[in-house]
Amino acid sequence: MSPPAPQEKLAAFCRGRNYDGALLRRRSSIAWLTGGADTHIDLGSPLGIATVVWTPRKKTVHTDIIEAARLRAEEFSADWEIIDRPWTEREPSLPPDGGRYATDWPDDQIAELRWSLSAPEIDTARALGAEAAAALAEAMRLVSSGATEHELAGLVAGGLQSRGILSPVLLVASDDRIARFRHPIPTSKRIERIVMAAICAQRKGLTVSATRIVHFGPMPADLRRRHDAVCKVDSALHHATRPGVRWCDALAAGINAYRDTGFEGEWKLHHQGGPMGYDLRDFKATPTQTRPVLDSQLVGWNPSITGTKSEDTILVTAAGCEVITPTPDWPVGPEGRPDILVRSK
Repeated sequence: MSPPAPQEKLAAFCRGRNYDGALLRRRSSIAWLTGGADTHIDLGSPLGIATVVWTPRKKTVHTDIIEAARLRAEEFSADWEIIDRPWTEREPSLPPDGGRYATDWPDDQIAELRWSLSAPEIDTARALGAEAAAALAEAMRLVSSGATEHELAGLVAGGLQSRGILSPVLLVASDDRIARFRHPIPTSKRIERIVMAAICAQRKGLTVSATRIVHFGPMPADLRRRHDAVCKVDSALHHATRPGVRWCDALAAGINAYRDTGFEGEWKLHHQGGPMGYDLRDFKATPTQTRPVLDSQLVGWNPSITGTKSEDTILVTAAGCEVITPTPDWPVGPEGRPDILVRSK
């Protein structure tokens, strides 16, 4: 049985803490509560263009006259009342009744309610994952040696956008930049032998992540060895991630795999990922993180060994881990993880 729907979770949370309702400002919280309402204009801001005031009896959206018409027509269902104001006026003091309300800003009291997904949210995440991975694979098959990293980024972003998917994170690195930088934003550098693209892709508030790599011409033996190793690390992390397992223990399985494959210490050069969903990562898995993995939780592990990386988004349930960013026509490496696609040009 999947977790309760978001409004049911919020109602129980408020009852248990004697809150009259909740006042939400974060885009992630609003999307979670409403089944995907998109309240962004500026992707760089975590806050929406509206404030939601929710109680078990009444649901209101407070915004200005610029935003109200679109929110009413395209984002919020009819059971939400849209209350607008002139754009020249500041938002009124909320909540209007002066009651006791939970909030998500600046402190996020309801963050943990977003971590475990209901059945409809899982369906949304699966569709997003499949389409985002397809867009990424499509771009990696189209790019050619001699193109710039910016040009590949444009292919990836365009493929995502054409599917109604935002890309709050889009990393591209080619050749020596892969080994030099763990978070490589795209540049005007021209691709020679190898290129990597990594995405965080978002729709209806939910986020998935994935990385794919293409090599032009025969793959060097050292890169083969490194990618085989990172695939084994990624697989160890997937197999260790089960409901109830502590995040530190799941991470330890990956750290052990780094050691067993001859790359001990590489895990210290970049975080290994963690739970995700309505945020790019809810938090990072660390050796001291004792929270348990939840049922119906999205996870983005992203192990890297200098020069290569392995990353997909998984859904964790009692039945096991399901990769929700599959690329069925992509070559498969050790342990069933995506390999480096070797192309002639």
